[in-house]
Amino acid sequence: MNPLARKFYAVGEDFQEVIFLNEQHDLQWQEIVEKSPDLPRGWFELSRLDAGDSVELVRGFWLDSLPFFPSSHALIADFFDRLDSISVVIVRGEEGLQPEMVYSLADGSSFFRGLPPATKKDIREFCTEMDRSMPADYLAFLEIHNGFGKLSELGVLKVEDIGEARRYVQDLLWKCEEPLKSGGKIVDPSSLIPFYETLGMGSFQCFYADWYPTNEMGNVYLSGIDYKISNVADRKTWGENLAFPTFAEWLAYYLGGMDLSF
Repeated sequence: MNPLARKFYAVGEDFQEVIFLNEQHDLQWQEIVEKSPDLPRGWFELSRLDAGDSVELVRGFWLDSLPFFPSSHALIADFFDRLDSISVVIVRGEEGLQPEMVYSLADGSSFFRGLPPATKKDIREFCTEMDRSMPADYLAFLEIHNGFGKLSELGVLKVEDIGEARRYVQDLLWKCEEPLKSGGKIVDPSSLIPFYETLGMGSFQCFYADWYPTNEMGNVYLSGIDYKISNVADRKTWGENLAFPTFAEWLAYYLGGMDLSF
């Protein structure tokens, strides 16, 4: 674990207790699951491996789980090449004990955090609530992490929080004086399903139900500063406008250091 991540996980105001499972091999499964029942058994087994083996195992799991897109798969594989370790940490905060998976960059510049996967029941209920077919790569990622982010920010929303975020976005946009437009086309606020929130900016990356650049919904950036959205009309400008045809492409961009200066 790089020094930046270790500093973040110091016992203090945010965390009253921190257990670094990778460094406490004397702890047995039954002992630790009684403290943290949300800890997946596979995460516990991962914490018994050395750093190199854990990175390779999780890399394989990600690439096998996510539908194959050549460009995004290559970038996700590159992300794992930049890691020095993947650790499992159990922290006690306001919501009690919670397991987290920590992806530490070898250059010490940053780290990423992921929460345990969503259950199939959670995913079914989410799809029912959204009342539409959600992208397969996004649903696959929920079975890797239900909540994910960089540094202190868990920007990729937990599936159970998306309904509330969607209602917030709709209420916000319906109150705007000018209708929201993408490339001259009026955007129906109900067509936006936020899955990522930028901390402190009120900005979101959203699935856009009226934009299908592939067989599934693409996703766009909604600025909470000027209430503008990605222009999807010109394919050449998708990248600079933070419009992505697949969730996997957005994820690869985020792992590489997402620039939110929209």
